[in-house]
Amino acid sequence: MATARQQLKRLLSGLCVFLLLVGPARAQEKAPAPSLVFGLISPRAAAETRANWAPFAQRLGLASRRPVDLRVYESQAELSKAFIAGEIDLAWMGNAPALDVVEAGVGAVFAQMVTQDGSFGYKSLLITQRQASFTSLSHVIERARSLSFSDGDPKSTSGYLVPLYYAFQKNGVDSTKAIFKSVETGSHQQNLAKVAKGEVDVATANNEELAFFKRDFPALAENVKVVWESPLIPQSPLLWKASLAAETKKSIKTFVMNFGATNADEKKILLAVNGLSRFRPSTNRQLVPVADLEMFKTRRSINNDKSLSDAERLRKINEAIERGSRLELRLKLSS
Repeated sequence: MATARQQLKRLLSGLCVFLLLVGPARAQEKAPAPSLVFGLISPRAAAETRANWAPFAQRLGLASRRPVDLRVYESQAELSKAFIAGEIDLAWMGNAPALDVVEAGVGAVFAQMVTQDGSFGYKSLLITQRQASFTSLSHVIERARSLSFSDGDPKSTSGYLVPLYYAFQKNGVDSTKAIFKSVETGSHQQNLAKVAKGEVDVATANNEELAFFKRDFPALAENVKVVWESPLIPQSPLLWKASLAAETKKSIKTFVMNFGATNADEKKILLAVNGLSRFRPSTNRQLVPVADLEMFKTRRSINNDKSLSDAERLRKINEAIERGSRLELRLKLSS
């Protein structure tokens, strides 16, 4: 009898040990996979951007076996700051904030958008009301003292940096605030609406956002005309966190590169996202021309800072040159 009780005691003890060993493993197996946080810049309304990208994100979640958490940012600076802080795993953003992320060493470009017409780039614009008498950039600059101007987000490549460099700096204008009657800022859509409604005389935008504006607000778009366009700018990139597991990166890239290749529903999703036809592989190299523009902006800021002594100005210029060299090396060595 005692022997039977001892055997039962040993059996129960063994079962407890087994449950202690197996239980946590099973709990771990059943734990849901962590979300992939996907950050998006919103050139239009945030709700519209979220709605357009949601079907893509859902399918990405299925392909990667990780739910995707979409986060929409109305400021390029906020998006790049969140990425650098480690809050984001994937992102769609402009080239200039992407440069900040790559320079910080926390992320890398892995894909580039391709539009419906097969373009790998887009153009910055200066727009004005259709009935305005001026028809060119030279007319705008000549009459700037009497004109109100709405610039883009300072972190926007097409809304701010490219017009500043190609439209103004190359035509002898160091600061838009120095020539226009008044200067404010806005997103592409906001700037288009301001011009169409006569709230400002001139504004920045880009050709893609103008196309969406014509689609969504045809009556207002009738009041807008283009007076200047820039050279081609590389299409906005997709970036991933450098520390993502290689297996995760592989599944993401496979999904992104194949998305919309043959499936009709996927093609419709890409069209709604941003007038896209597909994505193509890319690397940090696509940011090289943007780095050149950023270095221009930095040097310009240093030269215009009246508070600096000659020695301080020289020191800052040398620092900018060194930074430019590091950036060039980082971008051109990327694979």
